[in-house]
Amino acid sequence: MSNFFVLNVSIELVIYDEFILGMSELVAIDREKEDVFIKHDSIYELVIIDQLYSKFGGFTEQAISKYIEQLNRSETYIPTEIAFDDLFPDDSNAFLGIDFSSTNISPTKQIINNTIYKEFVAANLWTVTYRNLWSKRDKLFPNIILCGDVEEQISKIGNSAYFNQIVERLREFNNAIEQWTSGEFNYREINNRFPLRISPESDRTMDRFGNERICRFPNGGTAKFILHIKTGDLRFHFFPDTTSRKVYIGYIGPHLTTVTN
Repeated sequence: MSNFFVLNVSIELVIYDEFILGMSELVAIDREKEDVFIKHDSIYELVIIDQLYSKFGGFTEQAISKYIEQLNRSETYIPTEIAFDDLFPDDSNAFLGIDFSSTNISPTKQIINNTIYKEFVAANLWTVTYRNLWSKRDKLFPNIILCGDVEEQISKIGNSAYFNQIVERLREFNNAIEQWTSGEFNYREINNRFPLRISPESDRTMDRFGNERICRFPNGGTAKFILHIKTGDLRFHFFPDTTSRKVYIGYIGPHLTTVTN
């Protein structure tokens, strides 16, 4: 998730037509559903906003006014990048505006139109923490479906040395599943082509401890997630769906009980 705050000084323009043109670019931004666009109520104290509402009859003015009204509210004004990152330390943050020439905002965090917004989102996609991985999972790993229990499991792992291992393995696994375009899932072929260690649990382990490998699917139902990826002390138990050519991961965590441990 990313947060975008309207910086008052960057929209308080002297020339009204330039304000309308610049705000129209912000209105046209095709925002991602998980991103949050924010204002502070002090925006209504700006002279240029008074002008906007005094000309409410125009179609463009109505669109801009509606855009401002629909922005999320911040209880505090956010004047700097440091203040923004202090409020949302685990997210990517940038500012919305028209003219940043009088500010110290970094050029990469000056969002003035849809093109720059999309560039910012793409550049910050892989700024991942254990807190925001879940909200980014569909974009980061489109070929993998993380089941509900995994969210809690990753949260428990937290900001440990294991977290980067998890992200890297998921990235490799997603790339591998992208190549699965026909036939049954073949873990041996993936092992030969990618730096992954996939294997099924033994029959003896499943007979005695199979219940530990039962995981829930997001839309209901359960199954035994027999296949798993080994990475250090962690295991990723998963279930390949031949119909969708996607993989459900139902467990990420320490080695589960086997007949040899």
